[in-house]
Order: sequence, then structure tokens, then C-alpha cells
Amino acid sequence: MNSTPVHRKSCYLCGREERKILFVENSIPIVECLGCGHVYSTFVQDEHYDGYWSQGVEHYDLHWWDVAHRNIYKGFCDTFLKSPEGRILDVGCGLGFFIRTINEMKPGWKTVGYEISEDAVRFAREKNMLSDVHSGIVQNSDLPRESFDVITLWDVLEHIPNPHSLLEYLHTLLKPEGILFVETPNFPIQLLKAKLKVAFLGRDPDAHYLEAKDHINHYKEKTLSFLAGQCGFSDVTFTILKPISSVSGSRSLLRVFAKKCLYYFAGFIRFVSRENLNVALTLFAVLRKEKASRGSTG
Repeated sequence: MNSTPVHRKSCYLCGREERKILFVENSIPIVECLGCGHVYSTFVQDEHYDGYWSQGVEHYDLHWWDVAHRNIYKGFCDTFLKSPEGRILDVGCGLGFFIRTINEMKPGWKTVGYEISEDAVRFAREKNMLSDVHSGIVQNSDLPRESFDVITLWDVLEHIPNPHSLLEYLHTLLKPEGILFVETPNFPIQLLKAKLKVAFLGRDPDAHYLEAKDHINHYKEKTLSFLAGQCGFSDVTFTILKPISSVSGSRSLLRVFAKKCLYYFAGFIRFVSRENLNVALTLFAVLRKEKASRGSTG
């Protein structure tokens, strides 16, 4: 039996095979396409992997998913849910804390959640008391076309090997001028952070510097905008929200303070560069659907 690992050869966005290696994690090359500039892990992951929440409730870091995310969720609601009512779909809703926040802050908004993990959906229903959350692949749903004002993808897109079918489907669910909000790691800064860790602390063969087995696609502003255009979105803008008030796997107040300092520094750099530079750890992208054409009946 051949135990040689299978590595992805072609770019997920443009299909070209020419690439260069940017980083190697646990013997898995992370490469940049020489055609479109997209960065991807060569690890071959299942298209609809559902094991992220399979470890059981007792292993969920509820402080991370609930308390630490409250400020960022509140910032989203204040920024994007200004209308007194509307419809929002959260894809990859996980344990349901984001939807619960909307229900508490914006009761006029109708919330719907989709999550591939049955364990996570069970938690969302039983612990967060959410009724309209569903287990399964959202592309297989019977959600009505042009029925949502806002759709969100929090920490989802980087896990999807072939993102086009998902984004194209979500585009059909949005009302004209509706928005798809995407939160995903900002790869250039994440790469810099990984290289600095290796330089100052040495390489740990078991470390998850860039999550090579979980984060299959790594986005920059340029490549995320390219993907959005491929999937029919007419406009892409980027913003900055307050950071998660914790560091994954750590309760260190010093690390949280450093994270907040980076947030304010990133905001300053974005302002003085007239939004041409983004040095935040995370990309917050707003993908907008075009207006309905005149005479359209929907």
C-alpha cells in the first residue's frame, strides 16, 4: 500500500499548476499560485469536512466562542444591522453564539443558521435555545432565492477547498444590493507572524502555524476580491472590526493586550494609507450583490 501523501497540484481559483512554496508546516507545503497569486495548502481535505465539533461538549472552549466574541459580534450588529428589521443567514453557525447575539440585540431581524456539524447544531438548539438552525450543506437547502438582506461566513471560507459553488449559491439567496460578509485570516500578516515565531522560538514540528490541514485556502484582499468577482458579486470592500477578546488556546492578558494594540495600529495604518494597506490579522470583507436591473420582476 502506497503511503505517500497526496498533495494538491493546481490552484483552486484559476486552475494553474505553476506555484512557489511560501511555507512548510508538518511537511505540508503552503504555496502561492504564479498565475493569480492565490495561496493554498497542498493538503487534500474533504470538501465538506464535519469533524470540527465532534470532540464533544465538554471539550468546547465556551469562553472563546461566547465571551471572547461578544465585542466583535456587537460591532458587526452596530455596523451592518442598522435597519430595524431584515433577514440574515449565518452559514457555518457553529454553536450559535452569533445568532443568539443578534436575537438579543436586534430582535426585529429574522435569523437562520446552517451548520454541517450535527453536534454543533444540537448545542445551538439545546443550550442557546435557537429554533431556526439546520444541520447540513447549505447548497442542498431549499431556502428561497433573494430572501436575505445579509449572509455571514465567520471562519468558514478558509476551510472550503472549492469555494465557488458555495459563494455562487449564496449569491442567489441574497436580495439585490444584499451583502455577504466574510471573515477570514489575512494571509500576508499570518505568514509574517508564522515566520517570526519560527525565527525567534525555533520551529516546532507539531505547531499549527498556518493550520495547513484545516485552512485550505489562504486569502489576501486581492485574491478574495478575485474570487468574489468570479462568483457574481459586483463590489468588494474591506473594513476592520474589534478583535476577539482572547487568544485561542490562551487566557494571557498580555497577549490579549498585544492583540488590541495591533487592532488600533492596523486601523491607523489603514487610515493613513487611505485604505491601501491592511495589516490586521483578519480580513473582514463585504461582498455586495448588484442592484436589480430595471424592469426585473425578481
